[in-house]
Amino acid sequence: MLAVERRNMIEKLITEHGSVLVVELAKKFDVTTETIRGDLEKLERQGVLVRTYGGATLSVGVESENVAEREIINFEGKQKIGIRAASFIRDGETVFLDASTSALHLARNLKTKRSITVITNADKIVSELSDCPDITVICVGGKLNPKNMSFVGRIAEKNIRENYYANRCFFSCKGVTAARGLVEASEEEAEIKKAMIDMSESVIFLCDHRKLGRLGIPKIAGFERIDTLITDVDLNDEWKKLFEENDIRIVTA
Repeated sequence: MLAVERRNMIEKLITEHGSVLVVELAKKFDVTTETIRGDLEKLERQGVLVRTYGGATLSVGVESENVAEREIINFEGKQKIGIRAASFIRDGETVFLDASTSALHLARNLKTKRSITVITNADKIVSELSDCPDITVICVGGKLNPKNMSFVGRIAEKNIRENYYANRCFFSCKGVTAARGLVEASEEEAEIKKAMIDMSESVIFLCDHRKLGRLGIPKIAGFERIDTLITDVDLNDEWKKLFEENDIRIVTA
């Protein structure tokens, strides 16, 4: 099979299924994984796909899943990240939690903490922590985004920037790439995350492996704004080098 024919078939597969894995493609086409990675690199340059950890996803500009769908995607990985992230929070601290499902998993592991304050734009996190007497929950208000069940817009951003400051900000996003940094699916969600990052002493990126290599439209931040990355996989050498060169602590849940 010619290389161009193989790449055409890979494009058809990723269009049909939304994602592909390097190992499975190598077995299907009886070639090395290095060959497949070369194919994926060429297709990425053509805008067909976005390479991710161990594979690739369809290149789509806007996140298609709503919060209920995202909550069950890589549930185990996000659960591990949430448990590990909770260990960073000390009694008495104030933290920002964004409206990501990774932050929701973190919130579920905060209920034994004492005298902490959680500032969030996520309706689900407000509900999750509403029965915890030792946790003060502050919702930033604003316009409800029903797809994410999050509060966004000018009022929410202004409230964060003018009224709150936190010891730590925990957030996730649509994706991260070496060229563009951390990116989101929508401008409104990106602006809330930017505000939380700006108003925090320490910034922790909750990065399940699906975020690696995924593209988005608005940029949230460069690598220089991140202090710690918590992920659910052992990163390959390329990603490790990228984060270490930017003085980002890597924590594997």
